[in-house]
Amino acid sequence: MLRCVVIDDDEQSRKILEHFISLTNFLECVASFASSKEALHYLLQTPVDVLYLDISMPDLSGIELIKALPKPPTTIFTTAYPDFALTAFELDAADYLVKPIDFARFTKSAVKIIRHRNQSDAAHCEDFFIKVNHRMVRLAASEIWFVEGLSDYVLIHTDQKQYVVNTTLKSIEEKLPSDRFVRVHRSYIVNISRIESISDNEIIIKGKEIPISRTYQQEFFKKIRKL
Repeated sequence: MLRCVVIDDDEQSRKILEHFISLTNFLECVASFASSKEALHYLLQTPVDVLYLDISMPDLSGIELIKALPKPPTTIFTTAYPDFALTAFELDAADYLVKPIDFARFTKSAVKIIRHRNQSDAAHCEDFFIKVNHRMVRLAASEIWFVEGLSDYVLIHTDQKQYVVNTTLKSIEEKLPSDRFVRVHRSYIVNISRIESISDNEIIIKGKEIPISRTYQQEFFKKIRKL
């Protein structure tokens, strides 16, 4: 049973989603909020599995709420406006439902979620999307050599090219399989399988010297020894 929370300032929209959840045998509505600020307080203290979240709300938008959560649950955005679709998927939304939402579309979305959760850990999918020049590009984790963090963007070094992505190193780290990628410096994440050589404080990948900082040294060598 997946624990769900509904957040929408429109009462009718909340009631519809609550009803649809009650008709779905693997979903349970554990809370419902008209205020996103009240919902944020709840979500910071209570673990949930799925969030049905309206984008346009008066006190705190759905997008602002998601950005305020350290580890957002699986999120399905609901809105009367289709223009936010790209923004929603940039925030790793599982789906995007345009109002009025019918039960068939709701069910399709719910089945998608349960299938995804039944696969290997959803937080470490092999493929993920990055935004490059206003396009969403699919990238396979296996293609990545290392990721380099710079001021307000990151460089993803792959077999064929470098991708410049306006995001944080932490955000990329959360998308990568933790058994094969490791943080070695505040500015670097490396693919263990791509390492050419290692010294006490340096890694060589693709001819580049990557420092190993003291902060990450112990965890890095612990992971290497397990291979």
